[in-house]
Amino acid sequence: GKYKNEDVKITFKEGNTITNIAKEVAKKTSITEEEFLKEVKDEKYVSSLIDKYWFLTDELKNKDIYYALEGYLYPETYYFNKESSAKTIIETMLNQTNKVFTNYKQEFETSGYTINEIVTLASIIEKEAVYKKDKGKIAGVFINRLNKKMALGSDVTTYYAFRVELGSRDLTKKEINTYNPYNTRGPQMAGKLPVGPISNFSISSLEAALNPEVTDYMYFVADNKGNTYFTKTYAEHTKVIKELKAAGKWLEL
Repeated sequence: GKYKNEDVKITFKEGNTITNIAKEVAKKTSITEEEFLKEVKDEKYVSSLIDKYWFLTDELKNKDIYYALEGYLYPETYYFNKESSAKTIIETMLNQTNKVFTNYKQEFETSGYTINEIVTLASIIEKEAVYKKDKGKIAGVFINRLNKKMALGSDVTTYYAFRVELGSRDLTKKEINTYNPYNTRGPQMAGKLPVGPISNFSISSLEAALNPEVTDYMYFVADNKGNTYFTKTYAEHTKVIKELKAAGKWLEL
């Protein structure tokens, strides 16, 4: 549609974190990254949003969560006035989330998990899956591991936990083995999801979280082309990794 000259177009991609979103906002508007992040961390403001939106719950008040609205700002193309406030941008995005999530309200209610747990799971699936066709199986692996009180063992959660840009470098042993409520490779996280989402996500990731594929798979690993290999045992899992490395298909950072 038509828009005025002082309006700007901002596209927020699937898999973006709050900090990514803040950077995009700062590029196109008069709002700085710091101002945007301050707003999404303001406890009083977040409480007012929890009162306003059905899908935001008191779970978001957990002190261990980095950004209460992480995962809840819907990825889409928006038009804003350059002088829009951070609150206008945040609530415009939450209004879009409301439209999308309302279509899945019954699935949220019957999932057996809280809304925040489903949103968290969807955000991990978004970061782990290269291809849409694998998302249901990946969700199924995570559910199987949760049901068996196993750690999810997801690298993407560890990157988020220690604020390292995904894929920028290998994780250190210290990072992997340090407790953090986001780090599902660390201690004390057996059978647990991270404390909150690690990014926003696409509808296909949400649908996978709400309707995980039922399998016996407990492990998965991707090669350097994004192909995902699913296995039932740790022995099978390590065998696949060995074969990928031998074939030159292992992802090296």
